[in-house]
Amino acid sequence: MKKNRLERLCEAIKTSVKESCKEPVTVAFSGGIDSSLVAFLARKFTDVELIAVGTPNSYDLEAAVSAAKMINMKLRTIVVEPSEMVLEGFNMQKKLELSPIEVEFMLPFWIAAKNSTNPILMCGQGADELFGGYARFRNKNTKNNLTKEVKDLINRLPDRERKITDLFNRDLSCPYLSKDVIKAAEKFTIEERIGKVGKVPLREAASKLELPENIVNRKKKAAQYGSGSQKAIKDIIKHRIEFRIGFDSKKIAESIAKATEPENAGWVETVVKDNEIKAIVKAENLGSLREAAEDFMACLSVAEKVSRQE
Repeated sequence: MKKNRLERLCEAIKTSVKESCKEPVTVAFSGGIDSSLVAFLARKFTDVELIAVGTPNSYDLEAAVSAAKMINMKLRTIVVEPSEMVLEGFNMQKKLELSPIEVEFMLPFWIAAKNSTNPILMCGQGADELFGGYARFRNKNTKNNLTKEVKDLINRLPDRERKITDLFNRDLSCPYLSKDVIKAAEKFTIEERIGKVGKVPLREAASKLELPENIVNRKKKAAQYGSGSQKAIKDIIKHRIEFRIGFDSKKIAESIAKATEPENAGWVETVVKDNEIKAIVKAENLGSLREAAEDFMACLSVAEKVSRQE
């Protein structure tokens, strides 16, 4: 019975990847089993570009380089200095409404999308939710509901992964989230999927599909840890202060937010909601935080005066 389930899972993953390969594909590549398997399969059907993103000497860059060699595929590595990683985080946050943790783990995907050259951006999103890859699933006394985990991710995609690919004029492909892959995976119990190491059926399927065993059994760090994005943000931005400022109308609030953007890029996030500006000022230390906050309020005052004269 297990053999039949495994064969169906292999076929579902292979078919899901193939259906996304009608044009050349870029894979957001970290060297772990999730992205390595879809890249390994995709090259059978189309031209594939691999992009790995990380800070200097980050785990993901090293893992991606070794994995690309094992599957004999060319790799583009994008090395991002910590200060640049933080700036990219600000740029991404201006376009998307993300939680702090989402900013950290979506940054590599954002940068890969920004630098991709092919019309389709393929990723391994969904494998951890579907196959119980996260370490928290193996905590004692935890009641895991992988079906809900997958459903919540699918509901979040339009405002996150899909919005990013739309911004850079790319089509999103998440092979592990196809209906057939989900159906095949759910033939395995939650306990079978989570196991002692996580993603047990996926590892068995990858092995059967001839992905190198060193990648199949490789332990993988979450994107925010492996890429170095979380450390970059936390090392540089250690202090923050939030302002909420109301104006007479949404139009005035939007014009003021736009006018202050160039002077405060990199250290101030601004979001307009109705007639209110929400601004988060960030800095390395308290002295810099005070200066940044004062500069922002000065810019705000000037912009407000100009706006009211128009």
